Amino acid sequence: MNKIFTFLLFLCTFVVLAQTPHTDPHWIVNTKFSDEFDGNKNAIWQEYKLTDFLGSALGDPANIQYGTENQRTYIRFIAEMKNGTPYSAGVRVGLNYGNQLSSHPGLGYGYYEIEGRLLQTPNIQSGLWPAFWLQHGNNVQKPYWYEELDIFEPDNCQVRENNHHVSFHYYPDPDTAKFFSDTYSKYNVDMSQWHKYAVEWLPERVTFYLDDVAFFVISDRPTPYRQNTNLFIDLQTDDSAKCPPDILDGLLGCFDVNYFRYYQLKYDCNTVVTQIPNFNTYNYAVKKSISLSSTTTIPANSNITLRATDFIELQPGFSIDTGRELYLDVNPCDNTARVKKQD
Repeated sequence: MNKIFTFLLFLCTFVVLAQTPHTDPHWIVNTKFSDEFDGNKNAIWQEYKLTDFLGSALGDPANIQYGTENQRTYIRFIAEMKNGTPYSAGVRVGLNYGNQLSSHPGLGYGYYEIEGRLLQTPNIQSGLWPAFWLQHGNNVQKPYWYEELDIFEPDNCQVRENNHHVSFHYYPDPDTAKFFSDTYSKYNVDMSQWHKYAVEWLPERVTFYLDDVAFFVISDRPTPYRQNTNLFIDLQTDDSAKCPPDILDGLLGCFDVNYFRYYQLKYDCNTVVTQIPNFNTYNYAVKKSISLSSTTTIPANSNITLRATDFIELQPGFSIDTGRELYLDVNPCDNTARVKKQD
């Protein structure tokens, strides 16, 4: 009962989810998988080879460069036509992909973010198809046969129209013909400028973000993969008949990525909090349960986030004054991909 009451209150007081790792101290960056792309790739990455296809392009590690602009460093994936054949590039990491096995475990629940921009050759309908996405490893069992979470993947047509596109696709069982797809396009996004593209993936909810603002939530379907997903950042090309590109030799465009950051929630799943007397010294980790009464005061001009696995109880007499924001979130404790208690 407490869980239901808390969730309803959360919906009424904070209609748009906007608690990112930049504002919520429950999140901590996973330095093993994150990369600032400052000239040397993290050793976790695999590069696409000439035998790998990126849409209609062949993957070529030679199409990866690094750059610096206005003190911002970035990795650049280049798409080009050479003698009538499109070539491009990308990187990936995860449990495994195809016949390429990785010594690194797959990624799991968390917050995934890049800052990126897409540059097209002027006056050419270049067929660019940038992608920042997740897909399961080969060891996924039924009923989750195929699942894909696209955090930033506008196809050729959407790139031309400045439409940022996200989606969640999955076949729950290969023995059935059912295919489920949740998609959303955010219009009038100038992708030639730097933007943050991100997703919060939790056991019961997937939330997509653009520049730290949530714009699409999926909560009525199973969340993808559970664990051990593969991550891809790449620039594909699209020669589909729906929006055929011009076929010209030379540079088609570039996908620049300033950084990739993977955050996980800090968990303290056995701790029961009965009161929070001082938010300045509160240990922002996901608790087992939290109870708040009239003795708990939300500081003025504050934006407080509280997270628990079982329930958050608001006792009689608890109130929130004008000018304060309180975000409450109840999600199950994830025991397989989390950061343990940190004091």
